[in-house]
Amino acid sequence: MYMEKLYSATTAGKNIIIVFYVVTGIRAYSLNLGNVTIINGPIITKDRLTVVVEDKNGNKKGKVYSLKTGVVSYSFDVK
Repeated sequence: MYMEKLYSATTAGKNIIIVFYVVTGIRAYSLNLGNVTIINGPIITKDRLTVVVEDKNGNKKGKVYSLKTGVVSYSFDVK
């Protein structure tokens, strides 16, 4: 029987997200978001992780990552 993995995430510093498996507590991977500051999130919904970041110019962007791969699925401007 196949069971979908359950993930959770936490921040570590101003621009790093640590994703881990809920059942075991083992770290799955870390996301370094670059030269930005996390201002909201991470929020997990099914197999996606959403976070809102702000760059040094004050521009806000939402980023949605695939939890299975840790790769950005899409991003959007936040006004």
